[in-house]
Amino acid sequence: MLGLLFLVAAGREARAFCRTTTTPIPASYSPTRGCFTDGLFLFWRNACVSYSLNQDGTSRVSYEEAASVIDASFATWSTATCPSGEGFGLAFSSRSPVAADQVRYNSDSPNQNLIVFRETEWPYSDPNNTLGLTTVTFDSTTGEIFDADMEINATGKNLSVGDPVPATGYDLQSVVTHEVGHFLGLAHATDRTATMFASYKPGTSDLRTLRPDDVAGACAIYPNAAAREVSASVAPNGELAAEACNDEPRHGFGTTNFAPPPELERPSNGCVVATGGASSLDPFALGAVALGLVVARRVRTRRRG
Repeated sequence: MLGLLFLVAAGREARAFCRTTTTPIPASYSPTRGCFTDGLFLFWRNACVSYSLNQDGTSRVSYEEAASVIDASFATWSTATCPSGEGFGLAFSSRSPVAADQVRYNSDSPNQNLIVFRETEWPYSDPNNTLGLTTVTFDSTTGEIFDADMEINATGKNLSVGDPVPATGYDLQSVVTHEVGHFLGLAHATDRTATMFASYKPGTSDLRTLRPDDVAGACAIYPNAAAREVSASVAPNGELAAEACNDEPRHGFGTTNFAPPPELERPSNGCVVATGGASSLDPFALGAVALGLVVARRVRTRRRG
């Protein structure tokens, strides 16, 4: 279920960016077919969304440095200007730090869009080739995103902040900026220069900077603060009105884990997307290969309570 090369079609116009959908990609699906478009496109309906960094941060860099990098990564997307000339239609704010450290969505108690570093153990397959995983919980009947949690692999990885990036280093801002694209509802692009392309070369910081294709993809979903581009079955004209800005997570903001974690199947191939009113996990699984580091995608499904 590798998601290395995807194409996306919107109407009759072919684009290099691709949007994540509510339907898991079948094991038999070949990326050479183009973008997987079954299901409904994902989107945040609110005009603004918050994120929260776990209070422990990482010993690889200081908490202040990590928070600064994360803020800059989100700002890279939110300050983009859409091709129409309008500003990007989704604002971000930080509600950090929090004690919560578990990926979950609570259907009846407070939440947070968590960002957490995993230092002692990476709970997914192939720990040597995975840098991050973003989990998105959504409504399977509309594609509306309810929650997003980002995990960064810090188990011995040479995470780097600042310039220059060491030759064998992994630029934290590049990794997080890519993950924010998944947080927004974007999948992997076919433009090899794009932040959302499925590879990263160690020692570089290129993914910090959005390319036109990245901006086009984000603006296709969030053309302005008042509208969201959705699947035609959700709205006949393919557009829903955005909700007024309120960065409080669904069911309120919480700083702790609250309910026991849900029982989720852990896939073995490094990439996840879940549906059925459940979670869509889009990892930035970076594997050391000849061409750099490769992003992968795997699928799981659970029901939303």
